[in-house]
Amino acid sequence: MMLNYIIVILISYLIGSFPTALIFNKLVNKIDPRKVGSKNLGALNTLRITSKAKGTIAGIFAFLSVFLIDAFKGAFSVWLAMQLIPENAILAGVLAAFFSILGHNYSILIKFDGGRGAATFLGILLFLNWRMFFLWLAIVLLFMLIFELFIPVKTKPSIIRSAISDQIIGRLFGEAAAVIPFYFIDPLIFYISLLCTPLIIIRHIDRINKQVKDYKK
Repeated sequence: MMLNYIIVILISYLIGSFPTALIFNKLVNKIDPRKVGSKNLGALNTLRITSKAKGTIAGIFAFLSVFLIDAFKGAFSVWLAMQLIPENAILAGVLAAFFSILGHNYSILIKFDGGRGAATFLGILLFLNWRMFFLWLAIVLLFMLIFELFIPVKTKPSIIRSAISDQIIGRLFGEAAAVIPFYFIDPLIFYISLLCTPLIIIRHIDRINKQVKDYKK
């Protein structure tokens, strides 16, 4: 029934809209992460904020807390959609994935602001097929290292550290490239990646522009 699909869309969007990083930082660090660091509502910015205020161990705990909750949002949305529409689980899963990430990136609870969607997407991969998660990770890391060799960010003395922490263009090319092998391995993950990767890339436009400007200098 069409009503079931509408329910999946609405529930997935609302689940995704839960602003984990904002609530965590307000409660633990007494600060709005949108005004500090990268100003992103995500696990990495939470790591930086908490590490600076409370130390490395607390920062790692903060990162894991925010990352796992954001990942759970995506995984739970897809699982619930498949339970509600078992006769068309692929379409249900794709809709749930897309709208949970859309909610995370543009939360109705905080005036359509939000994170960048990576943790929620990775939660979906881990839930559907953990092997695909590691394949995705390997491809993304490879592209980050390649781009750092030829278009270096030049912010860290180590190429590996610089690639992992600052090589945004390489990372996004890697995320786009990771969609290709999914086509041959898992149709559900392929369609989810095809639709959701652009959502992640769009939210990184500001960081892409920053890296381009830094490179021109």
